[in-house]
Amino acid sequence: MDIISILRMVDKHIGNLAILFISFLKTKTHKNLRDRKPKNILIIRLWTLGESILTLPMIKRLKEEGYNISVLVTKRSKGVFENIDFVDEVIDLEDFWKVLKNFKKYDVVIDTEPYLNISAILGWFLGKTVIGFKGLFRDKLYDFKIDYNDKIHAVYNFCNMLKPFGITYKPKKLVPLKYGENDKENVDMLLRKYSLEDKELIGIHCGTAETAPWRSWKKEKFAKLIEKLVEDGFYIILTGSKNDYEVNEKVLNLVDDKFKNRVFNFVGKTNLREFAYLLTKFKVFISNDTGPMHLSAAMETKTIGLFGPNLPERFAPFGDGNIAIYKADNLDCSPCINVHKGEFKRCELNGKCMDLIEVEDVYNVVVNMVRK
Repeated sequence: MDIISILRMVDKHIGNLAILFISFLKTKTHKNLRDRKPKNILIIRLWTLGESILTLPMIKRLKEEGYNISVLVTKRSKGVFENIDFVDEVIDLEDFWKVLKNFKKYDVVIDTEPYLNISAILGWFLGKTVIGFKGLFRDKLYDFKIDYNDKIHAVYNFCNMLKPFGITYKPKKLVPLKYGENDKENVDMLLRKYSLEDKELIGIHCGTAETAPWRSWKKEKFAKLIEKLVEDGFYIILTGSKNDYEVNEKVLNLVDDKFKNRVFNFVGKTNLREFAYLLTKFKVFISNDTGPMHLSAAMETKTIGLFGPNLPERFAPFGDGNIAIYKADNLDCSPCINVHKGEFKRCELNGKCMDLIEVEDVYNVVVNMVRK
């Protein structure tokens, strides 16, 4: 069992007890953070590609104020921060014994995780002052408790964590991930291999994270959309990690044979930096509510997000010109996901909220985007 699995088990079974005990040990913190003149800031960002990307505007703004920035990560978030020039230090939680040596090292810890107890405990252990979202039991360990507003985008909620520093910030776009010349060469070579270097490309991401697979649009609808886009002259690249290979192949098997020569399964063919560059090659990127959707928006590719269990107010592809399609306003069960509270209710209706999105709904948005 790896360290991450151990921490999740501890979080589940004894997290609240640990927080209750630690809360008695806490000392009162001076409420004016700026008077303490903090210098070294630790951001805790342990999971998910998407929300890691959504924290970057907040972190960049902190760096512009002259703070030293460290980020505590796991393998699920590490790739986002490794090539960011305004992050001074990336600390991998897998190196747990090194983490333990950093007791109270940081002037301020910002816990960006939405609900797990372990991040709050780590924040108390590593920082002299801790900022986090209020509303759950773990907020007993925070010195500054920030309201989490379900009606605004997650980017703005993260930026609200800057208020104790006296910073008010509302960004207009995300921060793109950097890629190098080798990354560009590898992707360009891949596109040449399939004679796609001069084609009009549309990227489609059919998979979703394992926490809530009912966020997926139906495979049959993805297949019909692909057929219509190919008829219009586009070439389609299906994206994803190795875990998405099977779902992509199932979608491909539903596509009429006469269209398949223009559809390519690129699962596992790029690393994160290469994928970031590949996204810039697409006319449009279409995705379920996933991390790749947020990365596409960060790379300033025109992005369409498909929503049902989650509200686009919180997690739509961020930035001007991107579109979230959501048609479940009249369903009492939507949203059934609340990330801030760790609620991922299992769907009893076989993804009905996603099924309300028709192929024509998505196709028409693509056409309008391309015309613009």
